[in-house]
Amino acid sequence: MTRLSGTRAYKWIVAVLVVAAVIVPAASALAAKTQVQQLKDQLAGLRAESKRAGDAYSKAYWALDATNEKLASTNSQLADTRGKLAKASARLGTHAAEMYRQGEIDYLALLLTSDTLDDMLLRLEYVSRLGQQEAEVVGEVTALQTDLVQRKADILAIKNDQSAKAKELKKKATALDKKLKGVQSDYERIQKALDAALKKDNPGGGSTRRYPAGPNGMVFPVQGSYYYSDTWGASRSGGRRTHKGTDIMARNGTPCVAVLAGTVRAKNNSLGGKTIWLTAKNGWTFYYAHLSSFVRSSGSVQAGELIGRVGSTGNASASSPHLHFQIHPGGGSPVNPYPYLRKME
Repeated sequence: MTRLSGTRAYKWIVAVLVVAAVIVPAASALAAKTQVQQLKDQLAGLRAESKRAGDAYSKAYWALDATNEKLASTNSQLADTRGKLAKASARLGTHAAEMYRQGEIDYLALLLTSDTLDDMLLRLEYVSRLGQQEAEVVGEVTALQTDLVQRKADILAIKNDQSAKAKELKKKATALDKKLKGVQSDYERIQKALDAALKKDNPGGGSTRRYPAGPNGMVFPVQGSYYYSDTWGASRSGGRRTHKGTDIMARNGTPCVAVLAGTVRAKNNSLGGKTIWLTAKNGWTFYYAHLSSFVRSSGSVQAGELIGRVGSTGNASASSPHLHFQIHPGGGSPVNPYPYLRKME
């Protein structure tokens, strides 16, 4: 066996150490990235677990929404029918009064008192038209009264259907809340492990690394188990307005974070309850509504920083706590947040 000389052996050891110094950190970094991705996949799996209950809730939501729109439309038709009936009844009253003033028509007197043939024909035509118009108005009033009765019956049926669908929605909301609660402990456990992995991967990241941004550079606004669907344009307040955001269903108290760095201001109003407006550094604004509490009510915040918690304040149902979330590009009119939220995950 040939032995290595002292110099050659030394060079060999140095080479091995150099290679190890390169490979070990690279392998460690790869392992860390793999761990982070695995944890993210586990969080996605938990969200998928909630999807079935969420989809059932969404189906019940839209069924009630359609019923609310139908009720609003039928109420409008009822008001229109009532208006037409009032006008027709007024015309019928006018005709009846005119006929009363005419009394028993003596056609012989009409003939004898007419100065000319043309005068006589005009008088006979007037009486004939008056009777014809009265008959037409009576027919119109009768038809409108029948229509009114039918509209009232339709509204009663729709209200009964609305009540049944509202109960079904509440039932599905309870099931969704139960499911979100069931996965919350697993979600928190995996989130803590992900936080630790991210901190280890980037020790200087600070608190903003707790909730990292998605592919579009924004941080998802709710950090916990949640469910949401595309509710843009749904009817509200009996059809008098439409939904201008996305409702993210989550357990009461679930953290809400800033999607981008900027400044926040907290406000209260009757519809949104406890709300936060976030004005990002890029000029976009984001609206958070129905919060249960504020964590930051004013000042500068970083992306991913905790600013509030999910709730049901304002006009939200206590059985369906959620975050009503809006996006206003450039601080202008709201746009559908759904596609943006999908890219934040």
